[in-house]
Amino acid sequence: MAHTKFLKGKRVLVTREESQAQSLCAMISDHGGVPVLVPLLSFRRPGLDKWEDAAGKAKRLDRFDWLVFTSRNGVHFFMELAKELGLSLEEMPRIAAIGKKTEKELLKHGLKAAFIPKSYVAEAFLPEFLEVVHEGEAILIAKGDLARDYIYKGLCGQNIEAQEAVVYSNKPPKGADAQLIQTLKEQAIDLFLFTSPSAVETFMRIMHKAGLEESIAGKVIVTIGPVTKERAERLGLTVHVSPSEYTIEHMLEEIGLYYRN
Repeated sequence: MAHTKFLKGKRVLVTREESQAQSLCAMISDHGGVPVLVPLLSFRRPGLDKWEDAAGKAKRLDRFDWLVFTSRNGVHFFMELAKELGLSLEEMPRIAAIGKKTEKELLKHGLKAAFIPKSYVAEAFLPEFLEVVHEGEAILIAKGDLARDYIYKGLCGQNIEAQEAVVYSNKPPKGADAQLIQTLKEQAIDLFLFTSPSAVETFMRIMHKAGLEESIAGKVIVTIGPVTKERAERLGLTVHVSPSEYTIEHMLEEIGLYYRN
């Protein structure tokens, strides 16, 4: 994509987890924008009970036919768990992955997905996956604590044995409330980017708590993915840009089209 300056002078609020936001901030700058990073997400190990539950399932990995990853965070923390347990990556079941970033994270560990859906959402994953998985097979889904159970319920509804392992938690980072409130009070944000439903929910909670609704009135709202878009609209936001391909690159392309039109 040509580095046109369609964001010239515009302040863009980035709500992604800090370590995952750097490339996005760089791309915003490339297009003339001013990235304003206020992370509303942080990923860490879940509570001890969930971690031990996931460990118990990971120790029995040989009884599963498929291991499903819905995000790169799921891959990262599952591999951390596998290393802690001394599991061999050569003895993994077949892997199904949603999204290019998830696939890329797997490749970092020398693993390749046997199944990747054409579209990067659970609603598209499930019908495609049901064409390759068979009754009698066992599926383990590695996920975060806020992830939906859509895939799990869909598999169970087709008499496929499925279990979930919560391998990471998603919580607002320490100080997020104060940082966001200060940013909204002191900076005129032109464009708000949301890449997950939880970021939308955290933003709206803090904004309403501080009575700063005017800070977002009439501004451009951008989301990635139908679930994030639906959550934003349900919470009262008007979404102006939501790309059909759920990647940062396509999001920026769509923002460019929005401003050019």
